Amino acid sequence: MADTVLVTGACGFIGPYIIEELLRKGYSVRATDLPGADYCDVEGLGCDVAHADLLRIDEAMAAMDGVDMVINTAARMNYYLTRPEYELANYHVTVTACEAALAAGVKRFVHFSTCDTYGPPERTPVDESHPQHPINLYSITKLLGEQAALRYHARRGLPVSVIRPTTVYGPRCVYVMGLFLAIPVMLRELGLRKVLLPRDGFLGNLVHAEDIAGATVFVMEKDEAIGEAYNVSDDSSMPAGELIEAVIAPLGMEARRVLPVSDTLVSLASRLGSHLPRAVFSRVNDLLQRRWDRVVFDHRLVPMIKPRFDPGFTSFGRGDYDFDNSKVKALGYELRHPDFRLGWEQTVRWYMDNEWIPRY
Repeated sequence: MADTVLVTGACGFIGPYIIEELLRKGYSVRATDLPGADYCDVEGLGCDVAHADLLRIDEAMAAMDGVDMVINTAARMNYYLTRPEYELANYHVTVTACEAALAAGVKRFVHFSTCDTYGPPERTPVDESHPQHPINLYSITKLLGEQAALRYHARRGLPVSVIRPTTVYGPRCVYVMGLFLAIPVMLRELGLRKVLLPRDGFLGNLVHAEDIAGATVFVMEKDEAIGEAYNVSDDSSMPAGELIEAVIAPLGMEARRVLPVSDTLVSLASRLGSHLPRAVFSRVNDLLQRRWDRVVFDHRLVPMIKPRFDPGFTSFGRGDYDFDNSKVKALGYELRHPDFRLGWEQTVRWYMDNEWIPRY
């Protein structure tokens, strides 16, 4: 009989990808999220659904009854949340889930953290031994949750592994795509087809959602991964100018990387930007949404993308956002989308085919 895997936070962006990966590999899957969550991407996948508030130990234990393994993606990412709201979602839910998993006697517990927990890099590429000094509430509380899960392993024997994804892209992504897709499309709609970009800039890499799902299930199946943490990123480390060029090319825009932008200046602007009043970000986001609404109406698009620039995004300008994936590859995982340019072109085609963005 196939093992049963519980996926928490199943209604988030990554959850359905993990469920699909588990089902392809023959596992029985139980999906759980809050009762009021949107299960539209989960329904029809052929998995069990168990509504549960994982802050309640009784509901967490009921969701894990009869479960063999747990993949814990439950979290919240919204840079306008307060610290108590973040702590409830990213720390206390993790503690309760670990307690319930321990009581259920699960044989594997894979916990989702984030590469954001490293904070501004002291060296690059950033590997798993890099100090963790997060600088925004999301990454701070994600680190608290990661440390809690690893304590359950060290002190109480829960067989925990930790996944640290970098920025994730792929079909159905909404949050990050507000910057990566909507803003270039809006510029193009205004008639701007050619842009000047920095020659270089800080290094960065991303990861396709299918590789997050694939690496997560792969790590879950490896006993030698117990007690370990793994970065998950692709092989396409690029300076900022090249990365932006790769993002906008499939959207019908051309770029010339000629601007001599100073890394020191970018870092200073990032630090100053992090201190702007939230009202400034709210005003900018209102303008972006109104402009995007016009694009949606003009092209009769599906209104899923929400363009926004939130305070936490300013942390990405503090240095290289370049993460070493050699540890998970040494474990034996082979990336399905090692080249960002190819993965991104496929992703853009999905958004066009599904009428989330207009063709050009």
